[in-house]
Amino acid sequence: MHRSLLCLGCGLLVLAGCSKDQDDGPFQAPGANYDLSHWKLTLPDAKASEVPSAELRAGYASRYFHLADNGAMVFMAPAGAGSTRNSDYPRAELRELLDPADDNRNWSGAGHHRLSASARVLRAPSTQKIIVGQVHGFDARPLVKLQWEKGRLKALIKRHPKGSNEDIRHVFATPVDNDLFSYTIEVRDGVLAVEVNGERISHDFYAADPAWRQVGFYFKAGAYVQDDEGDGDDDVGEVQFTQLSVRHD
Repeated sequence: MHRSLLCLGCGLLVLAGCSKDQDDGPFQAPGANYDLSHWKLTLPDAKASEVPSAELRAGYASRYFHLADNGAMVFMAPAGAGSTRNSDYPRAELRELLDPADDNRNWSGAGHHRLSASARVLRAPSTQKIIVGQVHGFDARPLVKLQWEKGRLKALIKRHPKGSNEDIRHVFATPVDNDLFSYTIEVRDGVLAVEVNGERISHDFYAADPAWRQVGFYFKAGAYVQDDEGDGDDDVGEVQFTQLSVRHD
């Protein structure tokens, strides 16, 4: 069993390990309060740079990723900023690593795997769309993206890892606006379950397409802004996480 736990209130804030990002710092490093040993971070800079786990643990912080005054972990991505090779959209987003030295080691849809989080969206881009959690396929599509859109949360589930790009879409009933919400994304023996504030949906993705059995997966969480055209300094996505935990059985 592998567990990774990141939680608010794991001790007093530590002011060491702060860093500067251009003239906007200094910032408090999330690694002082959160266990980042099984994550790396993608930044919304021009090169979509990655910050490895060791650097996160050593005290990395910037305007894109830092502690808020209340101790929450902040992810910030400007609309229209740098994006990764296979996307048009910017992100300040953690990517799970079972082995911090090997991106190729991921988990299968068999067994039990769970991501649990509490977060709030403080600012949204002009499209009003931010992905706050994912199960992503390795060399395949994301199995599910949890999207905040105009104050509501929506699960976007892929039917197939490759080929047809169909989505199953579910909008959760209770609006969250800019308030704190809790979510769980769970995979158990080929069945996906997503729960938001007590409302739960499930999807048997092994039955929908057996090709998923050959796919490895990893969790992602943060602010993946669905906007490729920036419109001023205020056109950003900003998400605070007060709790984030991963468990594999």
